[in-house]
Amino acid sequence: MFVPLAMLAGMFSYYETFHETEALQDDLLRQAALYVAPDSKPETLPEGDGDTRIFVQMPQQEDPVVSLPAHLADGLHDGDDDYYRVYIRTTEQGRIAVMQENEYREDLAADAARQSVLPLLAALPLMILLTVWITHKAMRPVRKLSQSLEQRRINDLSALSVDNIPSEIRAFVTAINLLLKRADEDIRHRQRFVADAAHELRTPMTALPLQAERLNNMPLPPDAARQPAVLQQSIRRNKHLLEQLLALARSQSDETPLTKTTFGLQSRFRQVLQELMPLALEKRQDIGVAVGGDVEVSADETEIYTLIKTFADNAVRYTPPEGRIDLRFTDEGKYLAVWVEDNGNGIPESERARVLDPFYRILGTEQQGTGLGAVDCRHACQKIRRTFGIDRQPTFRTRSVDTRVVGQGNPEIDRCRLKASDGIFYISTISYCSCV
Repeated sequence: MFVPLAMLAGMFSYYETFHETEALQDDLLRQAALYVAPDSKPETLPEGDGDTRIFVQMPQQEDPVVSLPAHLADGLHDGDDDYYRVYIRTTEQGRIAVMQENEYREDLAADAARQSVLPLLAALPLMILLTVWITHKAMRPVRKLSQSLEQRRINDLSALSVDNIPSEIRAFVTAINLLLKRADEDIRHRQRFVADAAHELRTPMTALPLQAERLNNMPLPPDAARQPAVLQQSIRRNKHLLEQLLALARSQSDETPLTKTTFGLQSRFRQVLQELMPLALEKRQDIGVAVGGDVEVSADETEIYTLIKTFADNAVRYTPPEGRIDLRFTDEGKYLAVWVEDNGNGIPESERARVLDPFYRILGTEQQGTGLGAVDCRHACQKIRRTFGIDRQPTFRTRSVDTRVVGQGNPEIDRCRLKASDGIFYISTISYCSCV
């Protein structure tokens, strides 16, 4: 925008200077005509070379410079086919004509116009550089604000800082802060609703298994003998759904701070096995810890347990009966790797784009999952300032603090490993192990 304006200013300056110079030359002819006496001899004023001369044509001159029509009035005219610029003054003795060649006049006016424009053209690059520098300096707080937004967690809706923000966009930033505040209030209200609903349902769901067990021990007619088992399966599924809803509400909430502690992985393995052993025994699966000894890691214990349990839970649910699931860890040098391995069937490529949708379950698995496992993992990773997504390779990626999960796609055995390093999660999409 600045360059076109500068060009317009230069053109206007050139035009004005050109015409002002021509007007000055006209005044010079007029003044020369006033100072010439009618009885003077014809002469050239002043004496000079070439086009710079001013010619004076007196009345009754034998050899006139220009043949002037008799009807021309006093004043300025272009004579002899615009070759001369002529000023005519009538006296008692006759007409006096003072003239100058137009070519010289135009060259002089153009030269003066160029001289007026050259400083502007010379200063134009400097003005452009100065404008760019001033704009760059003025927008530095905006760039810092943009960088801080890029580094935010996905659920961080705190107000943007308006310190040192240019006044021209401060109102815009303030309006964005109001929008963020309303969005944060709405999201917190939804999160509290989900958490409260899950808590309200938790108490009756805890009592339902006891009632189903009592019903199972009662004598029932043959046609109703299988109903308690179906009821218990439905209760387990609903209980699992409530647990994942609570985990999702916890991972989405900023009110639950991260607590970095040091703990042993074997204790977390045992806790996961205790939770999943009934389901694994029901499917006659071989599940256990495939490594001896113990190792301590420093991380948020609740989030790490949730991730490992979700991986192992999906491995148990989507591995066929009589399958195998192993939990182990290995020392990879710069990091500690925790593995959840199973021999599941794999996630079809056509379904990989949908597995992160809440409550989405892949058809044809013969499993009644909740469709929240991968969603819980994603929000848990986002809470600890990492990202979660799917790429086109046979891997499923997320990130976490101090840990990294890497899955190697293998139709026979799928691995999900949790690394205590730079925090990149890879979860295999070849199987249903821990990402469905």
